Amino acid sequence: MLKSGIIATVTFVSAFALGGCGSGDAARESVTQIIRSGSRPIQSEAKSDDYVIRQRDSIKIEVFGYPEFNTETVIKELGTVTIPNIGELTAAGLTKDQFHQLLETKLAEYIQGEVKFSLVVISAVPQKITVLGEVTRQENYPLTNEVTLLEALSMAGGVTVDSDLRSIKILRGGLNSQPIVVDLTYFVEKGNLESIPIVRPGDTIYVPRNSNVIRDLSVFMRDVIFIFGFFTLFGA
Repeated sequence: MLKSGIIATVTFVSAFALGGCGSGDAARESVTQIIRSGSRPIQSEAKSDDYVIRQRDSIKIEVFGYPEFNTETVIKELGTVTIPNIGELTAAGLTKDQFHQLLETKLAEYIQGEVKFSLVVISAVPQKITVLGEVTRQENYPLTNEVTLLEALSMAGGVTVDSDLRSIKILRGGLNSQPIVVDLTYFVEKGNLESIPIVRPGDTIYVPRNSNVIRDLSVFMRDVIFIFGFFTLFGA
């Protein structure tokens, strides 16, 4: 889902598309403006209902009016968690929303009337994305949930004037995987920001320079070695 900083640009993009501007340079400039207008850090937190609970994640449950069910504990290696007066429940592999529904069903067996409670999930292993190439800040960024490609680029401070926005690559599953190639100018020309591919925790994003392909590849590999080497060295 698009964040507020990106949503604010939809009107601009729609007007741009309806104007029939087919120029690649104009589309590229529009994308650059969109990314820069939304440039800001995105907090890494497990608040999304789509967050998948994992082993060793911490959870905190507070049932309003029934403190005997309250607990703050860690998901066990078997993927279960012990809830006072309820027992063992499987949590790992469920989204936060699914576990919330399961917990609500179990609590309803003991509590009459409306069940009100809060559920907080804290990820045990903060995940990251890596943004390389023609961006303001090449870096590893903490990320727990899926975001749009535009949001990911905003985390890196936006793209540079030399970026090739027609050939952005998303590597998923390691450097040997087949990259997802994204042409951001296409989505701008169509006025369809909602269909821009998403970025997931663990992905690597590479924004190439608008120049020789072989040179870009060498720059990419240099950046990969530097970024991954740096964070391996310092244990980030």
